[in-house]
Amino acid sequence: MTVLIIALLVFLLILSWKYIMQLEPAGIFSAMWIFFAGGVLLLQNIIVLRFEGILFILICITAFTLGTIFCDSFYTAKPSNVQVTFNKQLATPLLIILLIGATVNPIYSIVLHGFSLQVLLDMRELLEMNKDISADRYAGVEVYSVFNQFFLIFSYAAPVFGGFCFRMVNKYVKVICILTLIPGTFIALTQSMKMGMMTSFILWFASYIVCSYTYGLPIRIKPRILLRFAIIIAGFLFVLFISMVFRTGEISERTIHQISERFVTYAFGHMHCFDMWYTTYVPTDISFGSKTFMGITNLLGIEKRIQGIYTEFYQIGKNGFYGMANVFTVFRPLIEDFGEVGTTLVMFFFGYGAKISLKNLIAHNSVYFNQVVLIAIFAYVMWSFVASFYAYTSYLAMFVVAYILFRILQKETQPCLKP
Repeated sequence: MTVLIIALLVFLLILSWKYIMQLEPAGIFSAMWIFFAGGVLLLQNIIVLRFEGILFILICITAFTLGTIFCDSFYTAKPSNVQVTFNKQLATPLLIILLIGATVNPIYSIVLHGFSLQVLLDMRELLEMNKDISADRYAGVEVYSVFNQFFLIFSYAAPVFGGFCFRMVNKYVKVICILTLIPGTFIALTQSMKMGMMTSFILWFASYIVCSYTYGLPIRIKPRILLRFAIIIAGFLFVLFISMVFRTGEISERTIHQISERFVTYAFGHMHCFDMWYTTYVPTDISFGSKTFMGITNLLGIEKRIQGIYTEFYQIGKNGFYGMANVFTVFRPLIEDFGEVGTTLVMFFFGYGAKISLKNLIAHNSVYFNQVVLIAIFAYVMWSFVASFYAYTSYLAMFVVAYILFRILQKETQPCLKP
C-alpha cells in the first residue's frame, strides 16, 4: 500500500504542478495533501496507519485536480469590458475601523470570563487565565454575548481585508495590513484558541491571492518570496508553541517535551484519525450537505455543532509515541453528506467550479461575487486538514461582510466606446 500511495503522490504532483506554481485552488489543495501524506508515510513507525483513508483522500484530491483540468479544456470565460478600480483613499480608514473592531472581541472575551485586563501585565496570571479559559471551553462552559459574537466577525473580516489590500497600498499602510493578523494571534495567546490565529493567516493569504488575480499582478514563487514565507511560518509556529505553553499554565522541560509531541500530533494527527474512522465507519443515510454546511444547519436547528465538532478521540501513536487527536479532516463530513462515490464526484465538480470562478474573476465578470467565492474556496481548501470551513456561522457571516467591503473599496467602470 505504501508503494501505491507514493506512486499516486508522484502522479498527483505531476498533474497539479502547473496549478501549484500559479497558486490556484487545485495547486494549493494538492500541495497540502502531498505534504501531509508524504510526511505521515515518513512517520509511520510512530503513527498508526491503515492507509485506506489516506488513499481515499488522495483519490479525492486527484478528482478535484481533474475537475480543474477539465474546466481548463472545455470552458472559456467571455472577457468583459469592465475595469476595476481600487480606492486607495478608502483602504486606510477601512483597515483601521476593521482593526479596532477586531480588537474588541479578544479584549471583551477576557472581561466576559471574569478577568481584569491587568492580567495581561503579569505572566503568571496570564498563564493561569489562559489555562482556565481553555478548560472552560472544553468543559462546555460557554460565555456567550451577542455583542462579542458580532465583533468576532471583525476578527476574521480584518485579515481578509488586510490581505486583499496589501499589494495595492504604500509601505506604511502595508504595516496596518499585517497588523490585521494581530487580533487572531492575541486570541491564541490569551485564550489558547489556535483556530482563530490559523484561520486569520489562511484568510489573509487567500485574499492576497485573490487580489493578485483581480488586478493581474504576477504571482511568482521566487527565492526571496520563499524566504519571507519561511519566516512567516517560523513566526506562526513560534506563536503556536507559546500559546501551547500558556495553555498548560507552566514552563518546564517536561512541558516543552509534551508540546513537541503535540506538534507532531497537530501536524499529522488528522491523517490517523480519518484513516481509522474511514476503515471502521458504518455507512448511514446521507445528509446532503448538512454536515459540510453546519454553520447554516446548526443555526437552523437541523444539526448541533459541539466544541471540536466530534467527540471521539484517537490515540495516534505507537512505539513510545503518545498523542491524542480528534480532527477528522473535511472528508469525514463529505462522506457523511454524500457517501464515498458522491464525495469523489463532489470533489470533481468543486474543482471544476473553482476554476470557473477564477476564470470569470480574471475576465472581470461578476467581480465582487467571484472575489468572495474564491476566498471561500481557498479557505475551504486550506482548512481541509481540520474540518469544513463552512461549519462555523461566524465565517459565513464574514463572507457577507467581505462582499460589502469589496463593493465599497472598488469601483467597476465601463470604458467609453468611440462612435
